[in-house]
Amino acid sequence: MYPVGLMDRQTTLLLALGMLIAAALAVGVSGWVLFVRDRALVRIGHAPSVTAEDSHHHEGLEGS
Repeated sequence: MYPVGLMDRQTTLLLALGMLIAAALAVGVSGWVLFVRDRALVRIGHAPSVTAEDSHHHEGLEGS
């Protein structure tokens, strides 16, 4: 019925679910790392990486 070498539905679903969980964990961990780093910088007196005045992206203005 299925061509040889293709995964069945359950395997595909589990693989996709595993990849989704891995991506969510990576994003979550990197967010916590940035959060902790910014808190540490504020404690030692440096400004955080994103302030209220600089919360807009200015990539288009770089180099002009």
